Amino acid sequence: MQFNIYIFNQLFRATCVISMVLIGIMWLFQTIKLLELVVNKGAPIFDFLLMSITVIPLWLTIALPIAGFVAVNWVFHRILADRELTVMQAVGLSPAQLAKAPIALGMLLTSVLYFNSVYLLPTSFGIYKDLQFNLRNGIPVILLQDGVFTEVVPGLTMFIGSREENDVVSDVFIQDTRTIDKTIILTAENGKFVGKDYHPTLILGNGQRLEVNSDGESGALLLFETHSLSLVTNEKKPSERIANDMNEDSISNLLDAKKSPYADYAFQRIAEGHYRIASPVLALALIMMVIAITLHGQLRRDLWLRRSLINISCCLGLIVALILARSWTITMPHLWILIHIVTTLPILICGIALARPLKFARNV
Repeated sequence: MQFNIYIFNQLFRATCVISMVLIGIMWLFQTIKLLELVVNKGAPIFDFLLMSITVIPLWLTIALPIAGFVAVNWVFHRILADRELTVMQAVGLSPAQLAKAPIALGMLLTSVLYFNSVYLLPTSFGIYKDLQFNLRNGIPVILLQDGVFTEVVPGLTMFIGSREENDVVSDVFIQDTRTIDKTIILTAENGKFVGKDYHPTLILGNGQRLEVNSDGESGALLLFETHSLSLVTNEKKPSERIANDMNEDSISNLLDAKKSPYADYAFQRIAEGHYRIASPVLALALIMMVIAITLHGQLRRDLWLRRSLINISCCLGLIVALILARSWTITMPHLWILIHIVTTLPILICGIALARPLKFARNV
Protein backbone atom coordinates (compact mmCIF):
# COMPACT_ATOMS: atom_id res chain seq x y z
CA MET A 1 0.00 0.00 0.00
CA GLN A 2 2.77 2.45 0.95
CA PHE A 3 4.65 1.56 -2.22
CA ASN A 4 1.60 2.37 -4.37
CA ILE A 5 1.13 5.74 -2.64
CA TYR A 6 4.83 6.47 -3.11
CA ILE A 7 4.65 5.66 -6.83
CA PHE A 8 1.39 7.57 -7.32
CA ASN A 9 2.86 10.72 -5.74
CA GLN A 10 5.82 10.59 -8.09
CA LEU A 11 3.59 9.94 -11.10
CA PHE A 12 1.24 12.77 -10.17
CA ARG A 13 4.04 15.31 -9.69
CA ALA A 14 5.73 14.27 -12.94
CA THR A 15 2.44 14.52 -14.83
CA CYS A 16 1.78 18.02 -13.50
CA VAL A 17 5.27 19.22 -14.46
CA ILE A 18 5.15 17.71 -17.94
CA SER A 19 1.63 19.07 -18.52
CA MET A 20 2.75 22.58 -17.58
CA VAL A 21 5.74 22.29 -19.91
CA LEU A 22 3.59 21.12 -22.83
CA ILE A 23 0.95 23.78 -22.23
CA GLY A 24 3.69 26.41 -21.91
CA ILE A 25 5.13 25.41 -25.28
CA MET A 26 1.69 25.54 -26.90
CA TRP A 27 1.03 28.88 -25.23
CA LEU A 28 4.21 30.38 -26.65
CA PHE A 29 3.42 29.26 -30.19
CA GLN A 30 -0.25 30.23 -30.11
CA THR A 31 -0.11 33.60 -28.37
CA ILE A 32 2.63 35.38 -30.29
CA LYS A 33 0.06 37.02 -32.58
CA LEU A 34 -2.11 37.93 -29.61
CA LEU A 35 0.89 39.47 -27.86
CA GLU A 36 1.56 41.57 -30.96
CA LEU A 37 -1.93 43.05 -30.64
CA VAL A 38 -1.05 44.23 -27.13
CA VAL A 39 2.50 45.48 -27.74
CA ASN A 40 2.15 47.07 -31.17
CA LYS A 41 -1.56 47.82 -31.60
CA GLY A 42 -2.85 48.73 -28.19
CA ALA A 43 -5.25 45.89 -27.49
CA PRO A 44 -6.34 45.63 -23.83
CA ILE A 45 -3.91 43.52 -21.81
CA PHE A 46 -6.81 42.02 -19.86
CA ASP A 47 -8.37 40.67 -23.08
CA PHE A 48 -5.02 39.17 -24.05
CA LEU A 49 -4.63 37.42 -20.70
CA LEU A 50 -8.22 36.18 -20.75
CA MET A 51 -7.88 34.80 -24.29
CA SER A 52 -4.65 33.06 -23.29
CA ILE A 53 -6.34 31.36 -20.33
CA THR A 54 -9.65 30.41 -21.96
CA VAL A 55 -7.97 28.45 -24.76
CA ILE A 56 -6.04 26.21 -22.32
CA PRO A 57 -8.86 23.59 -21.95
CA LEU A 58 -8.51 22.87 -25.68
CA TRP A 59 -4.83 22.11 -25.17
CA LEU A 60 -5.53 19.91 -22.15
CA THR A 61 -7.19 17.31 -24.39
CA ILE A 62 -3.77 16.78 -25.98
CA ALA A 63 -1.38 17.64 -23.15
CA LEU A 64 -2.78 15.47 -20.33
CA PRO A 65 -2.76 12.06 -22.11
CA ILE A 66 0.76 12.66 -23.43
CA ALA A 67 1.94 13.93 -20.03
CA GLY A 68 0.57 10.82 -18.31
CA PHE A 69 2.25 8.58 -20.88
CA VAL A 70 5.64 10.29 -20.48
CA ALA A 71 5.38 10.43 -16.69
CA VAL A 72 4.73 6.69 -16.32
CA ASN A 73 7.62 5.86 -18.66
CA TRP A 74 10.02 8.16 -16.85
CA VAL A 75 9.06 7.19 -13.28
CA PHE A 76 9.14 3.45 -13.96
CA HIS A 77 12.48 3.80 -15.72
CA ARG A 78 13.90 5.56 -12.65
CA ILE A 79 12.58 3.09 -10.08
CA LEU A 80 13.78 0.21 -12.26
CA ALA A 81 17.25 1.80 -12.44
CA ASP A 82 17.19 2.11 -8.64
CA ARG A 83 16.13 -1.56 -8.41
CA GLU A 84 12.99 -0.63 -6.48
CA LEU A 85 10.76 -2.28 -9.07
CA THR A 86 12.93 -5.40 -9.10
CA VAL A 87 12.73 -5.69 -5.31
CA MET A 88 8.95 -5.34 -5.35
CA GLN A 89 8.69 -8.11 -7.93
CA ALA A 90 11.06 -10.28 -5.89
CA VAL A 91 8.90 -9.99 -2.76
CA GLY A 92 5.96 -11.36 -4.69
CA LEU A 93 4.01 -8.36 -6.03
CA SER A 94 2.21 -9.25 -9.26
CA PRO A 95 2.05 -6.96 -12.32
CA ALA A 96 -1.57 -6.15 -11.44
CA GLN A 97 -0.48 -4.99 -7.95
CA LEU A 98 2.41 -2.94 -9.36
CA ALA A 99 0.03 -1.34 -11.84
CA LYS A 100 -2.39 0.03 -9.22
CA ALA A 101 -0.74 3.46 -8.95
CA PRO A 102 -0.48 4.09 -12.73
CA ILE A 103 -4.05 2.90 -13.26
CA ALA A 104 -5.22 5.25 -10.50
CA LEU A 105 -3.41 8.09 -12.26
CA GLY A 106 -5.03 7.12 -15.57
CA MET A 107 -8.49 7.12 -14.02
CA LEU A 108 -7.81 10.51 -12.41
CA LEU A 109 -6.69 12.01 -15.73
CA THR A 110 -9.69 10.50 -17.50
CA SER A 111 -12.03 12.04 -14.92
CA VAL A 112 -10.41 15.46 -15.33
CA LEU A 113 -10.61 15.18 -19.12
CA TYR A 114 -14.30 14.23 -18.97
CA PHE A 115 -15.01 17.32 -16.88
CA ASN A 116 -12.98 19.33 -19.37
CA SER A 117 -14.76 17.82 -22.39
CA VAL A 118 -18.31 18.09 -21.03
CA TYR A 119 -18.24 21.44 -19.25
CA LEU A 120 -14.93 23.34 -19.13
CA LEU A 121 -14.03 23.30 -22.84
CA PRO A 122 -17.35 24.55 -24.28
CA THR A 123 -17.66 27.20 -21.57
CA SER A 124 -14.13 28.60 -21.83
CA PHE A 125 -13.93 28.35 -25.61
CA GLY A 126 -17.20 30.28 -25.89
CA ILE A 127 -15.57 33.11 -23.90
CA TYR A 128 -12.50 32.90 -26.15
CA LYS A 129 -14.59 33.19 -29.33
CA ASP A 130 -16.57 36.12 -27.88
CA LEU A 131 -13.36 38.01 -27.16
CA GLN A 132 -12.00 37.17 -30.59
CA PHE A 133 -15.24 38.38 -32.19
CA ASN A 134 -15.10 41.67 -30.30
CA LEU A 135 -11.48 42.29 -31.25
CA ARG A 136 -12.06 41.55 -34.91
CA ASN A 137 -15.43 43.23 -35.37
CA GLY A 138 -15.87 45.71 -32.54
CA ILE A 139 -12.41 47.30 -32.44
CA PRO A 140 -11.12 47.34 -36.03
CA VAL A 141 -8.49 49.96 -35.11
CA ILE A 142 -6.45 47.19 -33.51
CA LEU A 143 -6.04 45.48 -36.88
CA LEU A 144 -4.58 48.55 -38.62
CA GLN A 145 -0.95 48.40 -39.71
CA ASP A 146 1.31 51.24 -40.80
CA GLY A 147 1.57 51.66 -44.58
CA VAL A 148 -1.09 49.03 -45.37
CA PHE A 149 -4.56 49.52 -46.84
CA THR A 150 -6.99 47.81 -44.45
CA GLU A 151 -10.74 47.28 -44.71
CA VAL A 152 -11.63 48.00 -41.10
CA VAL A 153 -15.34 47.37 -41.70
CA PRO A 154 -17.23 46.46 -44.91
CA GLY A 155 -17.17 49.50 -47.18
CA LEU A 156 -14.53 51.44 -45.22
CA THR A 157 -10.87 51.19 -46.28
CA MET A 158 -8.19 53.04 -44.35
CA PHE A 159 -4.50 53.80 -44.77
CA ILE A 160 -2.28 55.33 -42.08
CA GLY A 161 1.28 56.48 -42.57
CA SER A 162 2.43 56.05 -38.99
CA ARG A 163 1.08 55.35 -35.56
CA GLU A 164 2.04 56.97 -32.28
CA GLU A 165 1.12 56.52 -28.63
CA ASN A 166 -2.42 56.93 -27.28
CA ASP A 167 -4.01 55.81 -30.58
CA VAL A 168 -2.78 58.87 -32.50
CA VAL A 169 -2.10 58.37 -36.24
CA SER A 170 -0.76 60.57 -39.01
CA ASP A 171 -1.09 60.79 -42.82
CA VAL A 172 -4.56 59.30 -42.95
CA PHE A 173 -6.39 58.27 -46.13
CA ILE A 174 -9.93 56.87 -46.00
CA GLN A 175 -12.31 55.64 -48.68
CA ASP A 176 -15.88 55.28 -47.44
CA THR A 177 -18.41 53.47 -49.67
CA ARG A 178 -20.92 52.63 -46.96
CA THR A 179 -23.42 55.11 -48.42
CA ILE A 180 -25.26 53.89 -51.53
CA ASP A 181 -24.41 55.68 -54.83
CA LYS A 182 -21.73 57.80 -53.16
CA THR A 183 -18.06 57.44 -52.31
CA ILE A 184 -16.48 59.65 -49.68
CA ILE A 185 -12.72 60.18 -49.69
CA LEU A 186 -11.06 61.74 -46.65
CA THR A 187 -7.46 62.74 -46.13
CA ALA A 188 -6.02 64.25 -42.98
CA GLU A 189 -2.71 65.12 -41.45
CA ASN A 190 -3.53 63.37 -38.21
CA GLY A 191 -6.23 61.52 -36.32
CA LYS A 192 -7.07 60.01 -32.97
CA PHE A 193 -9.19 56.97 -32.15
CA VAL A 194 -11.73 57.40 -29.37
CA GLY A 195 -14.80 55.55 -28.19
CA LYS A 196 -15.84 52.86 -25.75
CA ASP A 197 -17.90 49.69 -25.67
CA TYR A 198 -16.47 48.50 -28.98
CA HIS A 199 -17.88 51.50 -30.95
CA PRO A 200 -14.72 53.40 -32.00
CA THR A 201 -14.69 56.80 -33.70
CA LEU A 202 -11.83 58.49 -35.53
CA ILE A 203 -11.36 62.23 -34.95
CA LEU A 204 -9.53 63.64 -37.98
CA GLY A 205 -7.55 66.89 -37.94
CA ASN A 206 -6.49 69.28 -40.74
CA GLY A 207 -7.85 67.52 -43.79
CA GLN A 208 -10.39 67.48 -46.58
CA ARG A 209 -13.55 65.56 -47.42
CA LEU A 210 -14.45 64.81 -51.05
CA GLU A 211 -17.68 63.21 -52.27
CA VAL A 212 -17.72 61.29 -55.56
CA ASN A 213 -20.99 60.25 -57.20
CA SER A 214 -21.63 56.79 -58.62
CA ASP A 215 -20.99 58.10 -62.15
CA GLY A 216 -17.50 59.21 -61.14
CA GLU A 217 -18.19 62.94 -61.01
CA SER A 218 -16.80 64.88 -58.09
CA GLY A 219 -19.24 66.41 -55.68
CA ALA A 220 -18.70 68.69 -52.72
CA LEU A 221 -15.22 69.34 -51.39
CA LEU A 222 -14.94 70.30 -47.74
CA LEU A 223 -11.87 71.48 -45.88
CA PHE A 224 -11.97 70.90 -42.15
CA GLU A 225 -9.95 71.38 -39.01
CA THR A 226 -11.69 68.52 -37.19
CA HIS A 227 -14.04 65.84 -38.45
CA SER A 228 -15.41 62.73 -36.74
CA LEU A 229 -15.92 59.42 -38.51
CA SER A 230 -17.71 56.40 -37.05
CA LEU A 231 -15.92 53.10 -37.61
CA VAL A 232 -18.92 50.79 -37.43
CA THR A 233 -20.69 49.19 -40.36
CA ASN A 234 -24.03 50.40 -41.59
CA GLU A 235 -25.22 46.82 -41.93
CA LYS A 236 -27.48 45.44 -39.25
CA LYS A 237 -25.59 42.87 -37.22
CA PRO A 238 -26.77 40.73 -34.34
CA SER A 239 -25.87 42.16 -30.96
CA GLU A 240 -24.37 38.81 -29.98
CA ARG A 241 -22.22 36.36 -31.86
CA ILE A 242 -23.85 33.14 -33.07
CA ALA A 243 -22.06 30.21 -31.45
CA ASN A 244 -21.17 27.83 -34.27
CA ASP A 245 -17.71 26.52 -33.32
CA MET A 246 -17.76 22.84 -32.41
CA ASN A 247 -15.45 23.36 -29.44
CA GLU A 248 -17.94 25.67 -27.74
CA ASP A 249 -21.00 23.49 -28.30
CA SER A 250 -22.26 20.79 -25.95
CA ILE A 251 -21.87 17.11 -26.74
CA SER A 252 -25.65 16.59 -26.97
CA ASN A 253 -25.92 19.34 -29.58
CA LEU A 254 -23.00 17.94 -31.55
CA LEU A 255 -24.61 14.51 -31.75
CA ASP A 256 -27.93 15.96 -32.97
CA ALA A 257 -27.69 16.66 -36.70
CA LYS A 258 -30.81 18.86 -36.55
CA LYS A 259 -29.00 21.33 -34.26
CA SER A 260 -26.14 21.91 -36.68
CA PRO A 261 -25.98 25.59 -37.79
CA TYR A 262 -24.93 24.40 -41.24
CA ALA A 263 -26.18 21.16 -42.77
CA ASP A 264 -22.87 20.55 -44.57
CA TYR A 265 -21.07 20.21 -41.22
CA ALA A 266 -23.58 17.90 -39.53
CA PHE A 267 -21.47 14.74 -39.99
CA GLN A 268 -18.34 16.55 -38.83
CA ARG A 269 -20.14 17.67 -35.68
CA ILE A 270 -21.32 14.11 -35.00
CA ALA A 271 -17.75 12.86 -35.30
CA GLU A 272 -16.60 15.62 -32.96
CA GLY A 273 -19.29 14.67 -30.43
CA HIS A 274 -18.17 11.04 -30.32
CA TYR A 275 -14.55 12.16 -30.16
CA ARG A 276 -15.33 14.37 -27.16
CA ILE A 277 -16.85 11.32 -25.42
CA ALA A 278 -14.04 8.90 -26.29
CA SER A 279 -10.93 11.10 -26.15
CA PRO A 280 -10.74 11.33 -22.31
CA VAL A 281 -10.32 7.55 -22.19
CA LEU A 282 -7.14 7.95 -24.25
CA ALA A 283 -5.22 8.93 -21.12
CA LEU A 284 -6.09 5.66 -19.37
CA ALA A 285 -5.48 3.64 -22.54
CA LEU A 286 -1.96 5.04 -23.03
CA ILE A 287 -1.02 4.43 -19.40
CA MET A 288 -2.41 0.89 -19.47
CA MET A 289 -0.34 0.16 -22.58
CA VAL A 290 2.83 1.45 -20.92
CA ILE A 291 2.24 -0.65 -17.80
CA ALA A 292 1.32 -3.83 -19.66
CA ILE A 293 4.46 -3.61 -21.82
CA THR A 294 6.79 -2.46 -19.02
CA LEU A 295 5.70 -5.17 -16.55
CA HIS A 296 5.69 -7.85 -19.24
CA GLY A 297 7.92 -10.74 -18.17
CA GLN A 298 11.06 -10.13 -16.14
CA LEU A 299 11.96 -6.60 -15.07
CA ARG A 300 15.46 -6.15 -16.46
CA ARG A 301 17.28 -2.93 -17.23
CA ASP A 302 18.80 -4.31 -20.43
CA LEU A 303 15.27 -4.72 -21.84
CA TRP A 304 14.17 -1.18 -21.00
CA LEU A 305 15.22 0.51 -24.27
CA ARG A 306 13.45 -2.11 -26.36
CA ARG A 307 10.28 -1.81 -24.30
CA SER A 308 10.41 1.98 -24.42
CA LEU A 309 10.55 1.90 -28.21
CA ILE A 310 7.56 -0.47 -28.24
CA ASN A 311 5.71 1.89 -25.87
CA ILE A 312 6.33 4.91 -28.09
CA SER A 313 5.32 2.98 -31.21
CA CYS A 314 2.09 1.77 -29.62
CA CYS A 315 1.33 5.29 -28.35
CA LEU A 316 1.76 6.82 -31.79
CA GLY A 317 -0.21 3.98 -33.37
CA LEU A 318 -3.12 4.49 -30.97
CA ILE A 319 -3.22 8.26 -31.57
CA VAL A 320 -3.10 7.77 -35.34
CA ALA A 321 -5.86 5.16 -35.13
CA LEU A 322 -8.05 7.58 -33.17
CA ILE A 323 -7.47 10.33 -35.73
CA LEU A 324 -8.29 7.96 -38.60
CA ALA A 325 -11.44 6.72 -36.88
CA ARG A 326 -12.56 10.32 -36.42
CA SER A 327 -11.85 11.11 -40.08
CA TRP A 328 -13.75 8.05 -41.31
CA THR A 329 -16.73 8.98 -39.13
CA ILE A 330 -16.93 12.37 -40.86
CA THR A 331 -17.44 10.72 -44.25
CA MET A 332 -19.25 7.60 -42.97
CA PRO A 333 -21.19 8.47 -39.78
CA HIS A 334 -22.24 4.86 -39.16
CA LEU A 335 -18.59 4.10 -38.27
CA TRP A 336 -18.76 6.20 -35.09
CA ILE A 337 -18.34 3.06 -32.99
CA LEU A 338 -14.72 2.84 -34.20
CA ILE A 339 -13.83 5.94 -32.19
CA HIS A 340 -14.92 4.20 -28.99
CA ILE A 341 -13.36 0.85 -29.94
CA VAL A 342 -9.96 2.45 -30.55
CA THR A 343 -9.83 3.85 -27.00
CA THR A 344 -11.48 1.02 -25.04
CA LEU A 345 -10.04 -2.08 -26.74
CA PRO A 346 -6.43 -1.41 -25.62
CA ILE A 347 -7.66 -1.07 -22.03
CA LEU A 348 -9.35 -4.48 -22.18
CA ILE A 349 -6.34 -6.18 -23.78
CA CYS A 350 -3.86 -4.62 -21.36
CA GLY A 351 -6.12 -5.45 -18.40
CA ILE A 352 -6.12 -9.12 -19.39
CA ALA A 353 -2.33 -9.03 -19.86
CA LEU A 354 -1.85 -7.63 -16.35
CA ALA A 355 -4.35 -9.99 -14.73
CA ARG A 356 -2.89 -13.10 -16.37
CA PRO A 357 0.83 -12.42 -16.81
CA LEU A 358 1.78 -16.12 -17.20
CA LYS A 359 0.17 -16.19 -20.63
CA PHE A 360 2.40 -13.31 -21.72
CA ALA A 361 5.69 -14.50 -20.23
CA ARG A 362 8.17 -13.81 -23.00
CA ASN A 363 10.92 -11.30 -22.39
CA VAL A 364 10.16 -8.71 -25.02
